[in-house]
Amino acid sequence: MPRLLLCNAEKTLLPKFQFFYSKGIPSSDLSVVLSSTPTVLQSNLDNRIIPNFNSFTDLTRCDDSEVFLAYKDCSNILTCSFQSVVDRNVALLRQHGVADSNIMTELVRHPRLFTLNHDKLRKSVEEVEKLGFNPLKSYFLAALLVLVQISKSTWERKLNAYRKWGWSDEEIVSSFEKFPNCMLLSERNIAATMNFYVNTIGWKCSYIANRPLLLGYSLERRIIPRYSVLQSLLSKGLIKKEVPLLQLLKSSEKKFLQRFVTPYEDPHLLKLYEEKRGLSE
Repeated sequence: MPRLLLCNAEKTLLPKFQFFYSKGIPSSDLSVVLSSTPTVLQSNLDNRIIPNFNSFTDLTRCDDSEVFLAYKDCSNILTCSFQSVVDRNVALLRQHGVADSNIMTELVRHPRLFTLNHDKLRKSVEEVEKLGFNPLKSYFLAALLVLVQISKSTWERKLNAYRKWGWSDEEIVSSFEKFPNCMLLSERNIAATMNFYVNTIGWKCSYIANRPLLLGYSLERRIIPRYSVLQSLLSKGLIKKEVPLLQLLKSSEKKFLQRFVTPYEDPHLLKLYEEKRGLSE
């Protein structure tokens, strides 16, 4: 935003910095966020920034620092017309039965959803309802967040990507309900991960459809490395029976290493794991 160099530093810019400092925003955070999203520095302090900041705080009951972090994710939060955009979209969700607690949580975590065009948001809300999502459940907003990010043509491509693996439309909707982000995965990612699960591990497609979170794991950084470690342990006789792979994949990195790598004091095992993850030199 080159035009900021033409602003009067003392009268235009300094008061805005002083306002954020008064809210306890550390200078290190302020410099990083404002340099990456400087839009707010062109907005009027008294008529836009302060009213929006206060409105966001009053509505969500969150800390001042959280308001600023929300701005980091969506600069429109402090620069849009709060009443005609954010308040209106919040009212829409309330009208459709979405719980206030879920609305406020999502407003802080994903403020961009609430700065969308009102008509677009309304249509997306209606689509989520048609899919059978319960507005009282937290996953309603998770599904909404996904739908507003993809077009109808993209949605159809994702449907076809799952249909190629024998998923019924009912299974796809059920999977979307359990793990909405499954519809944000690329078709290439879906195909590669399904191929590994089905043709390498030997799982049935229906098994994965019932556990869609499996598709959210990175093939290169998690699935293949951990599967390789398990196969190595089995081939060397270090474990007598096969460990449930689902449990192995769901474990945190720390727990996985503690249970399947470090106890065996085998340097080749750790090397194998790091090579598969692309961490070795």
